[in-house]
Amino acid sequence: MLKKVMESNQRPKVISGVPALIYLFREAILSLVPVLEKAKIPWREIDLFDDVCESIFQIIVQPKIESYFLSKQTEAPPLAKYGYFYKDYFKTGYIEVIPEKVEHPSGIYVFVMFTSKKQPFDTVVCNLIDEKGNVLKRDVEIPYDEVSFRFRYQSSKGETYIIK
Repeated sequence: MLKKVMESNQRPKVISGVPALIYLFREAILSLVPVLEKAKIPWREIDLFDDVCESIFQIIVQPKIESYFLSKQTEAPPLAKYGYFYKDYFKTGYIEVIPEKVEHPSGIYVFVMFTSKKQPFDTVVCNLIDEKGNVLKRDVEIPYDEVSFRFRYQSSKGETYIIK
């Protein structure tokens, strides 16, 4: 799964794996903006359709990650739901957000959802967790253009799986 995107300086950048899944997911929800605007729902109020975003996440992102695990082992780990704020991440896999500029170097950023600041879906909302999965801070907002993504899961046996 490869996708070419244009960076701000107009050079093509090839993305694959989990970053490509998140890119495609974001493109899918962005494609709804013109329709919603025709329905007189301004993009600043787009957060109102989180259920639609969750469904699209379940269609685009979740099955690909599950397929990857099922191709290597007999079961796939549970995946954190889109838009859901967990109290901890002990028993679930999640999309890890890797910011270019790290605010909290001793934690892991977990993707929760997109929100809209200056443009539709231009900001990633995260939970900051420790290595054990405890939530340290909620609602950390990072611009989408300043992050990358990967999938991370730690099994009950202490094995860490990372999909880039």
